[in-house]
Amino acid sequence: MILKRLFEEYDLAIERILIKEYKRLHLTMPEMSVLLALFSIYKKRKTFSLAAIARRVEYHQNDIGTYVDALIEKGFVIIGLEKTKDQKAREVFDLDPTFKKIEACYRQDEIEKNKVIHEGHVQETIRLFEQGLGRLLMPYELENIRRWYDENTYPHEAIIKAIKQAEGRVSIKHVERTLTQIIPEPVEIPEEIEHVLDDLYKKIK
Repeated sequence: MILKRLFEEYDLAIERILIKEYKRLHLTMPEMSVLLALFSIYKKRKTFSLAAIARRVEYHQNDIGTYVDALIEKGFVIIGLEKTKDQKAREVFDLDPTFKKIEACYRQDEIEKNKVIHEGHVQETIRLFEQGLGRLLMPYELENIRRWYDENTYPHEAIIKAIKQAEGRVSIKHVERTLTQIIPEPVEIPEEIEHVLDDLYKKIK
């Protein structure tokens, strides 16, 4: 998990993310406070202790137990037993589910953002075609344009450039013929870690 790695190796401000997103994650304020306490403990050890949480929040231990149960039920934390070197059992906690929930939220954000961009590109292309043709597009023409975008057949910038270059010869077929002759330029893909860091820091500002 990228978020977990950033938290453990690069000291990602997960607390700021939780404070900003706790409502969207369907957490109450007390639950979020207890979860923040668990993250504070997590940096030092994985041993679960109500007393350790109580030192970090202003709730009674009985209430803390209730909030921990809620976090377990909502799938933010897992508590289990682990054997120590001297074979004694101790309670430990795992916050991987929280990392996964936050990542799922951001993935959904990206999906929604791409949907808006996608639809905006489609509408821009339709508008330019209709301006060039001086009429509304036929259903099959609209279907062709939709297919270009739904199947990522051609880059949006290339489509717009081909329409504008067509001038008086604007048509779906002419533009498509032009596009098929374009050799895609190689796209440099940044390192995954840099991309995620940049995206996350923008979100938590």
